[in-house]
Amino acid sequence: MTPPNSNQNIKVWDWSIRVFHWSLPLLIFLLWFSQDQGEMARHFLFGQILLAVLVYRIIWGFIGTPYARFKHFLYGPKAFLAYFKHFFSSTKPRYLSHNPMGGFMVLVLMGGVIFQLVTGLYTTDDIFTFGPLYETVSRSTSAWMSRWHYLFFDVLLVLIGLHLLAILLYKIRGEGLVKAMFSGKKPAAEENQDQLPAEAMQSFPWLRFVLAVAITSLVVFVVFHINYA
Repeated sequence: MTPPNSNQNIKVWDWSIRVFHWSLPLLIFLLWFSQDQGEMARHFLFGQILLAVLVYRIIWGFIGTPYARFKHFLYGPKAFLAYFKHFFSSTKPRYLSHNPMGGFMVLVLMGGVIFQLVTGLYTTDDIFTFGPLYETVSRSTSAWMSRWHYLFFDVLLVLIGLHLLAILLYKIRGEGLVKAMFSGKKPAAEENQDQLPAEAMQSFPWLRFVLAVAITSLVVFVVFHINYA
């Protein structure tokens, strides 16, 4: 593989990762808005879509394109602390994929959205609204889930706000992350050569994509379309 240079753009994020990324804020808004308007049928429909994109992303984190895999951007505490130490330094290392702090934030945000989604599956207002898995747990557990589903949304908004602030800070420091998530490409340099996976330039793995979609569809069906009463 030819060593990258500063004028070379490397394909980092495949189209499905970009669809996942931009669908999350849209779905979170639609879920909030539908609940606020009392349109619970639509709220649960958007919940199905959110479950689908999250399950797909988790699967794709293991079998997807190289930069989409968790092992490529989740680092240990040592790497995280080293990156944080040099964050405001001119010698701060640049990463083609998420840097250690960015990878940690991905984990936190995904964890927050998953928690919000899972608690919603068991919620009830004891009148009209019942989550698809409401009947699988005790009433006390459902009440606990309902309470946290309501309270945790504010925590999720804080996490999203921190994510946006981080993007702004990186932009100020000359690293445009938003553009990369639209185009899927990031500029490379000599220092990034050791970050290039051997399979980075391969075509999109459609067979694995179909497998991921099939598993995702099965999970959504089991959660939302089986009567547990």
